[in-house]
Amino acid sequence: MLKRLQNGNSAHYMIMFVLFIMLCFPGSAAATTHEAEILIFSLSADKVKEQKGVLKIQISTFSPIQQVTVKGKPSKFPKGASLVWLKIPYTLNPGVNIFEVYVKTKLGEAKKKIRTIYETPELLNQSKLGDPFQLITILGAATSDNIEKVDDSDNKSYAFSSSLLFVPSYRFDIFNDSSIYLRGVVMGDQHHNGTFESKEVSFKQASIEWEERESWAGVLTLLLGTNEAGTREIPLTSSPRDSLSNKYKRATRDNVYTIKAKQELEKDTTWNWQLDRKKKHVEGSDDDSGYSTTLSAAYVTPLFGVKTTFGGTLENANLNGTYKDTNALKTKLKVDYPIPPVTLGLQYDFSQTEDKIADPSLAGKTKTRNRALALSLNYPAAKWCIFGLTQKYERQSSNIVGSTYKLNTTQLQVILIY
Repeated sequence: MLKRLQNGNSAHYMIMFVLFIMLCFPGSAAATTHEAEILIFSLSADKVKEQKGVLKIQISTFSPIQQVTVKGKPSKFPKGASLVWLKIPYTLNPGVNIFEVYVKTKLGEAKKKIRTIYETPELLNQSKLGDPFQLITILGAATSDNIEKVDDSDNKSYAFSSSLLFVPSYRFDIFNDSSIYLRGVVMGDQHHNGTFESKEVSFKQASIEWEERESWAGVLTLLLGTNEAGTREIPLTSSPRDSLSNKYKRATRDNVYTIKAKQELEKDTTWNWQLDRKKKHVEGSDDDSGYSTTLSAAYVTPLFGVKTTFGGTLENANLNGTYKDTNALKTKLKVDYPIPPVTLGLQYDFSQTEDKIADPSLAGKTKTRNRALALSLNYPAAKWCIFGLTQKYERQSSNIVGSTYKLNTTQLQVILIY
């Protein structure tokens, strides 16, 4: 008798406790009961490549099912069942398709939205290419310990500058494998020491590109473009002005014709090359105007598990001046090592420029060599925002008077992608 009374008291206390919880947290208790009592699963793939198929659904409950609808239409199931498998035939629209499943039992009801994505070739291509319009903005700040690029024997000047770069582009898709791009570049900088205002530059470029993504050479691009560079002039003169601001005089204007290609050889390994032909016009100096032809190539591969880039450039300048023609050779070696969430980069550049014909007034052909070593750190704070920090050491030697120098530059960039 005593044991029976104890069991009765325990049951009474348990009932009182449950009632207390339900009174204090009515919504939570009901939600927990309903969620735990009805389980709805999709047994089909989230992404499919066929328009027609069958959606497989599993429903599990703790009490007999009374009603099931899919997209508002009743579905048949065994009477009194608590475990049901459904097969719903469908015809999908391209992109995301939503199937809302509603289940009702004696103890409650539940709804669940099941997403099925029909990936058409057009949709996959659109997803890969992204939005037609894109705007890249780069905010930069840099310090230099030898802004005037003088020799070690002269007094060096420290400078701090900031820069702003806009790169808008718009894509017109012609076929599944080809597009036309309209691109632009607008760049300007500012020196925060009035002594070096005359070193401020502005740059503009506009181009139209045809991109063929499935050509014999991989992704093949043809480009026609024009660019203009201006330099800050203090005081102002009657020189031709920059097209965007009268504070700048027009320094150069080039027409550019480019053909380039990029081919993926295997996973994470690519090969690309580029051929540029420029018609150069230097304002006020016909001798420095003329044509140049540049051939560049680069090979990117994961060498010993580290992304490694080998690059080289040959440039042949044929200018109007008798002794202005030059040949230039440039090489690049870069490694990128990811240390999540950042990526470290180390890059070495070497270039050599030499006259084709010796100027009789000089002691032989002029030759200039430039070496640069840069250490960079990139942090992608978001898909649309990247922070970059670069420390660069540059050394140039030349038999041209006043062209030998050493330079250290520290640069901070914020890249915003819209």
